[in-house]
Amino acid sequence: MKITYSRAARIVLLATLLCLGSANSWALSYVMMSDRDLLDSSPLLVRAQVIEVLPARGGPAGIESVYSLQIQEQFKGAQLPVVVQLTLPGGLLNSGFGQVNFGIPKLQPGQTLLLFAEQRSDGSLQAMQLTMGMFFRLQQHGVDYYERALSAEGDRGEGFNATYHRPRAAEPFDRWLRAAKYGKAAATEDYFIDLKAVSSWQKFNLLRGDNNNAVRWFQFDTDTALNWVSTAGGQAGMVQNEFAMITAAANALTNDAGSRLTVTHSGATIPSPDTHCDNGNSDGHAVLWNDPLNAISGSYNCANGGVLASAGPCFFETSTISNGQPYNEAFEGRIQIQDNAGCYFDGDSGRNGAEVMAHEMGHVIGLAHSCGDAETGSCAGAPAAAQVATMRASAFGDGRGASFMPDDQAALAFVYPSGLSPNIFANGFE
Repeated sequence: MKITYSRAARIVLLATLLCLGSANSWALSYVMMSDRDLLDSSPLLVRAQVIEVLPARGGPAGIESVYSLQIQEQFKGAQLPVVVQLTLPGGLLNSGFGQVNFGIPKLQPGQTLLLFAEQRSDGSLQAMQLTMGMFFRLQQHGVDYYERALSAEGDRGEGFNATYHRPRAAEPFDRWLRAAKYGKAAATEDYFIDLKAVSSWQKFNLLRGDNNNAVRWFQFDTDTALNWVSTAGGQAGMVQNEFAMITAAANALTNDAGSRLTVTHSGATIPSPDTHCDNGNSDGHAVLWNDPLNAISGSYNCANGGVLASAGPCFFETSTISNGQPYNEAFEGRIQIQDNAGCYFDGDSGRNGAEVMAHEMGHVIGLAHSCGDAETGSCAGAPAAAQVATMRASAFGDGRGASFMPDDQAALAFVYPSGLSPNIFANGFE
């Protein structure tokens, strides 16, 4: 039985991105950073080619995939060797245990990356702000350009968020980065380009494993609660009650009229987390305040943005049938809150934090983004219900707090219909 892990955004591709390998949709929370802020906060910046996929290994925050990169150009930081290793969350160990981190791309030899990074104590590189700091170099219609791993055509919403999702012409962006290194970059960022979006839409989206089965918690069918705890001490620097945000998100799921869910928050805390999902046994479902395992590189910047949170379930990659649909059976959940993100969570009297918590908890129980990520495409062309869903890839910060909209509720009702008859388990589990 294969064990995998799927991770979740402020919360936020084009057919051409199929060449990137199996890039999953994003399941993390972030506030967009400008290119200059990302550059200033990144110790290293390189353009490099993937030359080898190395065996996955256990890392400080869980299982991680390892890639060998050959550096083509170094724009910033202490000089690196020509060949370096890059680690990304998720992977499958030789033992058969694995984590599949929802939204983290699986790289392939030959791909070229622009990588904003930091160097770990073991010498390997880690992408800044998860994959907000990772761009793929692509070509379309004879034009070389950089596309964020975070999105492709980009979220064509309004304002700052949409601006920094846009593709960047490769050579002009390279020149801007070289000039910025010496403090000579032009104030005008004239390297953005427009590409035609290609996307198809469906009503709501579900988190899926490599076998394309959606992820489901079967314990809800017997009214067994999914209870949340968190690391002791709470989120540093907060004024509002962060623990109440967990309770609000749990209540929003439990009180959804169209689905059969029992989600609770006992208020208990744990002294420290384990590395998660490494043996197939659940040791509880935890919110990890302040990113204690440094799973999200860098820190959230209250003025400039960054990743807020990441979350998802551990599951067995099987085909357990419910209501005629095959599912992977979930067994453990985790939500990781980035260090220094308390300023965002405090916003709107704590409703911003409650919204993010609800979104991330939605990922844990199996919901993917309604729009605005690699697989669902831009929200600008999405149905109106997808655009306003709490599971949209970009956080709203509009005062909704821990609540779910009609598109979210349709997904909950599909996976966890109220009054569901006993399940038929294709794999013999009950």
